[in-house]
Amino acid sequence: MNSFQDNVTTALDTLTAGLRPFVHSQLRSVHGDKWIAEARKSFSKGRSQNGRSHTELDDDIETWDAHALLTVMWDQWNSVFRRKLNLFERSLVAELRAFRNRWAHQGEFNFDDTYRLLDSVQRLLSRIHAANVGLISELKFELLREEFGEAINSAALEADNNRERWVVSFVYLMCGSVFVCLFPMTFDTILGNLVWGPTIAIAMGFGYLIYKRIKYRPIQVGPHECRRCRRIIYGTNCPYCESASVFDSHEFKLADAEESERPRVPR
Repeated sequence: MNSFQDNVTTALDTLTAGLRPFVHSQLRSVHGDKWIAEARKSFSKGRSQNGRSHTELDDDIETWDAHALLTVMWDQWNSVFRRKLNLFERSLVAELRAFRNRWAHQGEFNFDDTYRLLDSVQRLLSRIHAANVGLISELKFELLREEFGEAINSAALEADNNRERWVVSFVYLMCGSVFVCLFPMTFDTILGNLVWGPTIAIAMGFGYLIYKRIKYRPIQVGPHECRRCRRIIYGTNCPYCESASVFDSHEFKLADAEESERPRVPR
């Protein structure tokens, strides 16, 4: 099972591959042969991508990463992309830029973050009719299955345990009733009035067994691997996942300061 970080990386790779032909066609339709020169204007002088100046952005769009594609879409929205897309898709571009920046700086992703990213990528790729949008649908399904499949299995296991507890408790009750009824009848002539002492003890013993069985809860702890972050934990809740940061609103800021060089590039 992939981690959340792996899903994010795959989603950004898929987004990059799906956006390239669309961005290229839209830039050429508006700027013609000058499309690459216009695209380079979307980047501040002195900033870098893959160790090069943004003003040296490759003519081959197949080398552009998610950062370059989303930046061009955002910066040239009014002049190019608003003809095909609306304000909702513009908000998706802004959100995906923020997600890409967090990923580039090794930020943490939880289930909610990952699913939101996948959903935003799917919506944007669907809007431009990208051929690879089906890959995102598969990732979303797998993520939901892993997240809620465990919860469903845990609920089913708990239901089985409850059923087993009540069945065993009923068996104890029946056996205890038989012993309590038959013991005085069998040993009354031998023990006389003393027969009620053992009878009460038997009843209390079965009552204790029934109580312990009803209160029993299986212990499901011990060293095991967290299915999300892949770290070893010793309880049912992962302290690493719980401490992961949620999606902060400040990540939506699109100032140039947030678009520094990233250490890796989606394929």
